[in-house]
Amino acid sequence: MSKDSVKKPFKKKIIEILGWIISAAALYFVYQNVINIDLEAAKAKVSYSWIPYIIFFIAIYVLLMGFLATGWRYMLELLHGSELPKWRIIGIYTKTQIYKYIPSNLMHVIARIYFATQLGPSKSNVVQSYFLEIVFMVLIGIVIVLVSTLTGSFSLSDELISEIRDFSGGKLKGFSLGIMVFGAIAIAFYLLKALKNYKSSFNKGNLMRLLKLILLLLGFFYGMGLVEFFVFHTLLGMDITFLYVIALFTITWLGMFVIPGAPGGIGVREFIVITLLSPIFGPDDPTIGIIIFRVITVLGDALLLPIGSIFLPEDLSEAKEVN
Repeated sequence: MSKDSVKKPFKKKIIEILGWIISAAALYFVYQNVINIDLEAAKAKVSYSWIPYIIFFIAIYVLLMGFLATGWRYMLELLHGSELPKWRIIGIYTKTQIYKYIPSNLMHVIARIYFATQLGPSKSNVVQSYFLEIVFMVLIGIVIVLVSTLTGSFSLSDELISEIRDFSGGKLKGFSLGIMVFGAIAIAFYLLKALKNYKSSFNKGNLMRLLKLILLLLGFFYGMGLVEFFVFHTLLGMDITFLYVIALFTITWLGMFVIPGAPGGIGVREFIVITLLSPIFGPDDPTIGIIIFRVITVLGDALLLPIGSIFLPEDLSEAKEVN
């Protein structure tokens, strides 16, 4: 057995353990906020009348995951070099979403590889399509946050800025620049890695696929931002703007890519939202709001399993011929 074959599982295990530690620490932080919620004030706000809204938001989430599934299909077709059965590919994406809650946060990717390779694409194509999906999501996410920040739609609280300044040794600009440079290098690395063997693939049809992918990802971020806005603003009555919440959601979504191994980003998203909003609105409303949002996404992912199974039967022997 080669040293590389031993190192890879070991590195994977370390990443998984690190993800669990970070997720556990984040969950403990959330737990501390939950037990300190003013129950009387919470009871006065939380209402059974929210249930229809939550059901509607779950439906919106399911629809928006269809955006991501379609975008992934475009990436897979670009790398594979030919069209693939649309609804089968969407079925793969939606059916495997729930697997991201399995420890390691990679089981949904493994499941995608298993199902997609039965429809024609190689394992390499499927893996690279996953990396390409991440690259474009991170890139578009950074643009959304950057534009929101430059236009004044999104900003950190003075308290949080002070803490970051202290953490960075008083060099806030240098600290922020370092993060952006590191992010840019990482994005460039993955983009080159994913596309270096597919230069000839960028014909008119594939450029249209990339354009559609970008539009779908923008629709996803803004759609999910709208759902989160309704939770915080409409249900909880927080004085928060739509553009601020879009940037907030984008940051929490990107945070799930940064933290390795955390199942479904559980704890990580909640930690980011509570940390960013508590200095402005206090801890109670952000904690209640992000828990409601988590319920929406978990129930939505659970609903995607039977929906995906409609388009992706266990026996794929006939799936290649179905569009």
